[in-house]
Amino acid sequence: MAEGGGLENRIPPRVGRGFESLPLRQRTEEAHSPKGETRVKRWLLRLALALVGMLSSYVGLSMLLFVVIMHRASLSQVPHHSPLPPLAAHDRLLIIAPHPDDEVLGCGGLIASAAQQGIPVQVVYLTCGDGFTAAAALATRSMPESRECLALGKLRQSEARRALQLLGLSGNSAVFLGYPDRGLLPMLLRPERPYRSPATGATAVPYPEARSPRAPYTASALIADLRRILAQFQPTRVFTTHPWDDHEDHMAAALFTREAIAQALAAGELHRPPTLYYYLVHRGDWPLPQGYHPNRPLLPPLGLEGAHWHLFALSPDARLRKEQALKAHESQYALMPRFLSSFLRTTELFASEPTAALQPTDDNPTIHLQPHADLASVRVQGGREGVRVSLETLKPFRAPYQLELALLTVDAAGNWQSTRWRYPNSRLLARQESNTLHLWLPSNALSRAERAYLLVSTRLYGAELDRTGFIPVPLRGAHAE
Repeated sequence: MAEGGGLENRIPPRVGRGFESLPLRQRTEEAHSPKGETRVKRWLLRLALALVGMLSSYVGLSMLLFVVIMHRASLSQVPHHSPLPPLAAHDRLLIIAPHPDDEVLGCGGLIASAAQQGIPVQVVYLTCGDGFTAAAALATRSMPESRECLALGKLRQSEARRALQLLGLSGNSAVFLGYPDRGLLPMLLRPERPYRSPATGATAVPYPEARSPRAPYTASALIADLRRILAQFQPTRVFTTHPWDDHEDHMAAALFTREAIAQALAAGELHRPPTLYYYLVHRGDWPLPQGYHPNRPLLPPLGLEGAHWHLFALSPDARLRKEQALKAHESQYALMPRFLSSFLRTTELFASEPTAALQPTDDNPTIHLQPHADLASVRVQGGREGVRVSLETLKPFRAPYQLELALLTVDAAGNWQSTRWRYPNSRLLARQESNTLHLWLPSNALSRAERAYLLVSTRLYGAELDRTGFIPVPLRGAHAE
């Protein structure tokens, strides 16, 4: 054997020795080498992915468990709601729909029944559904531009007319106002300037066949259109979407309808006050169970079952006509057949004036994981220091969550004004009592108001978590306890 030729000396260090057996200086150099840094980054990435996976599994399992519990509870409901007062020969029904197809989902069977009895029905569409870009993309097979969205609006008008004919109405029963799809709430919250539709680019009604072509996209213009319709048609019953509907257009439609009736009554344009009913379309994954179940009744969502609901039983002919009319909205049925078919039931559901204080807790999977922002009740009352808003959350409200309060006021001339506050805010008086937070709105914000409405939402880093509908603010006694 040659001198110095032992086995240990013949094996290269990096082949025969592990990283741990290298000298300290060499190990340090290895760790800080490009390969060592890459190895560390790889392990950090694996650790981050593992943490994200664990968090995602927790959130996913929590949401799945929530949905399963909600579905099981909904299927165990027993319908005990009062029937809708029967249709009478003197009735005149006004259906106000935010978009084409809402009239069929909420009132299709009612419309068919009224038409069969010869009862006058008029259907008003606040928008033409031209902001539903997914439907426009389906028609164009590309990213839609403004002209494609306007074409979709015209298509949805023709679908609505066809649907009403299948329900037994004539073509002139439909009235299209042409205000911006997905823009009704911004019109309320920013009443001082016309709204611009992101889909069509329009700031005024773009449809020549609409009730008021070129009317600006403002709350006062929409109210004026509704008042003219109320005065001409003189309805005995008005049906519109529910204030607690998840869709912003639907929630706003409830306020537009309520305010138009109030202004028409104050001006003497209505001979008598019509009865106002609300129908629900969007609330979490309601209706349950999802899908086509034509032999099941339509029941209210959990959390709202305590409201005053009326059931309207549909005859076999009304149910058939409703199904045909729903499928006439082809641009919508092609995208959401399961959801739309969920409204083909043995009954339709209508609510009377909702209780302002009622808010369902745990009403969707997202808020289920945020109990500090889950609104359980909201009460509004007048006092010496202004309007007091008492908000109860499932757990005590705290940072980093925020509240946004939007106050809409209407003066005697019908002019709208919007004021918004964020809390925490040093300008708002506040007092915390366990799960209830009391806030006082400044009385000067209501000094010229004839009517006022409050919208409350909880937020996390700007993202909305929960919200109320528009709550009427009591103005009498606003300056006296």
